[in-house]
Amino acid sequence: MTPPQYLFGAGHFGVTWSSEDVAHLAEVLQKVGINRIDSAATYPITSPGTAESFLGENDYIQKGFQIDTKVLWFDGGNGTLTEEAIEKSVAASLERLKTDKVNVFYCHAPDKSTPIADQAAAMDTQYKKGRFDRLGICNFSTEMLEEWLQVAEEKNFVKPSIFQGQYNLVCRAYETSLFPLLEKHGISFIAASPLAGGFLTGKVTFSTSNEDLKGTRFEVVEGNIAGMGFRYWYDKPSIHEAVRKLAAACEPYGISTTDASIRWLLYHAPLPSQKDNGVIIGPSNISQIESYLMAREQGALPAALVKEVDALWDIVKDDASSIIVY
Repeated sequence: MTPPQYLFGAGHFGVTWSSEDVAHLAEVLQKVGINRIDSAATYPITSPGTAESFLGENDYIQKGFQIDTKVLWFDGGNGTLTEEAIEKSVAASLERLKTDKVNVFYCHAPDKSTPIADQAAAMDTQYKKGRFDRLGICNFSTEMLEEWLQVAEEKNFVKPSIFQGQYNLVCRAYETSLFPLLEKHGISFIAASPLAGGFLTGKVTFSTSNEDLKGTRFEVVEGNIAGMGFRYWYDKPSIHEAVRKLAAACEPYGISTTDASIRWLLYHAPLPSQKDNGVIIGPSNISQIESYLMAREQGALPAALVKEVDALWDIVKDDASSIIVY
């Protein structure tokens, strides 16, 4: 079985990654065969646009990388997918990236104040201007995606061919709500947050003080906007229980919860059957890249462990259903 490809997530560019770090990163990624970057106009949350600027400053597209990026999303999304907002965001992203075209342009999250038909028309206009190769959708409900596909069919607009959303072994609601629709329409899936923002490393569950979480996404500190979101999604008794059970199940095999989480996603998750599915990894430094590569090289998990991992979903599914709702 060929596992999904790795994409490198640029969400921390401008936070834990300086422009100089990003310059060096290009060489490392090329050596290990990761040639696709996932970015967004919103990245990082504390300084929107910086991630794209770093990629542009360091000539990532000119060096052969595929860049996927997203329309600017803010203030709960209302008004972010109007024709005017999309034009402004796409033009600014291309300028920062120093290019006239990217691989994928996503709608980052829903705009509930703008009709889907208007959003689809606006993205079709951008596609016909030659500004991206593929249209992507992030974080939409199944119903929203279904409506978009229907509008695109009726109006002969470009159709979404790729969907990105949070997916990991404690966030699996997409399997029943979304994946059948993706399969039906041949839409690829890109899994974000394969480690639940670091929650599946066990650091939060087994920490004894906030000092243990210093520097992580779950550190309790003023201004940790992304951390607030991940705490809301994952810092729940049932999900802590799942992490404890995961750690206990992994111990006899000498496998870390981190490796088990990644290997489950690469080799056992019931993803749609498209060949270009992917997993976004977000190492905070270059040394962490090696751990993702090693997990992939180790291959499938023992069958008995997979059974225990799959059983965790029953523990968390009621609490985890809100993770995919925007």
